[in-house]
Amino acid sequence: MDTAVIGKMETTESLSTLSTPFSKQMTNVQLGLLSATLVASVITIIINPLTLLALHKQNMITKSSINLFIASLCCSDFLLGLTIGLFQLQKLLQLLQLSSTSEHLITLLNSLGGTLSCIGFFTSNTNASLVSIDRAYATLAPFKYKTHMTIKRASTILAVAWASATIQAIIPAVIKMVIEGGMAVEDYPYEHLPYSYRLYWVTPLLYFGTATNVILYATIVISFFKMQNKVQTSNSTSDARSRRMTRAVTMVIGTLLIGNVPLVTIAAFPDNRDVVYPWSYEMFYDIAILCAIFPTFLNNFLYVFQLPDFNRAVRRLFSCRTNSIANFNTETSDAEADLNDITANLKSVFVETHLWDF
Repeated sequence: MDTAVIGKMETTESLSTLSTPFSKQMTNVQLGLLSATLVASVITIIINPLTLLALHKQNMITKSSINLFIASLCCSDFLLGLTIGLFQLQKLLQLLQLSSTSEHLITLLNSLGGTLSCIGFFTSNTNASLVSIDRAYATLAPFKYKTHMTIKRASTILAVAWASATIQAIIPAVIKMVIEGGMAVEDYPYEHLPYSYRLYWVTPLLYFGTATNVILYATIVISFFKMQNKVQTSNSTSDARSRRMTRAVTMVIGTLLIGNVPLVTIAAFPDNRDVVYPWSYEMFYDIAILCAIFPTFLNNFLYVFQLPDFNRAVRRLFSCRTNSIANFNTETSDAEADLNDITANLKSVFVETHLWDF
């Protein structure tokens, strides 16, 4: 009898060591938020590579600097969706308390998803800022933009941005891991970074980056409407394409800012782990993560609906046309665009010299 009681106590202790604080407070609300985040992550993982593949097959990624920045944003959104999905998956496995789930698997998913999601967060916000800077430069100084913002310069900027974001996340996470003597299961992805590093660098950087994107967004919107309200607006194809791109970017950055508002707000509040899940910090954090993951796949629809070039690339990806025919059509449309630019410029010259009336 004593042996049975002791065995029962040992079993209870082993189960309690595997459980986590949030698994004791499992509710339908938490299960619904985690499931919705996983679904959104899967959509992000699928749709961003499709957009990149469509652009690559039409040789559009290196066609302009803004296309390169958008492709980089798709890559960072894919990484963010993948890693957030991994982190939420291990949390869901803990909530369900499946007996077949390995503790080592949960620890690996927690550490890998948490650390890489920090990289995805840094790169996604950096790429959003680069897209905003590109459009602000294009609207404020269009002539300088065409000569200064080259593909080579944009590639260099992106290489520095990705390297910087990776270093900012990997090195602090490794230092914390070495100090603690190995990988640990954390409740939130940012907890894989040292506390002082989060307090004095990550949080101020989050607010600074958000404020910068808001200022750039306002600059782009004001400049765009000023350009639209001009009496004599250029009718060239390249200028019309630039205006369409600027309009699409304002929508993209707008959705990113709206999606990040809950995350920025929740960062200002402390975590109280003694409160039950409903209306707790953890519930609002899960809502903030869900809101932040939505723009990572919604922006792809904005590209397709707002930009004819992106729309054609996606349609040709799912069509039965061969690549040679698609490339021929792309080259033909580019030639027609150049011809339209020349015609528009000649027309403007004739109008200015009053020869068009004849």
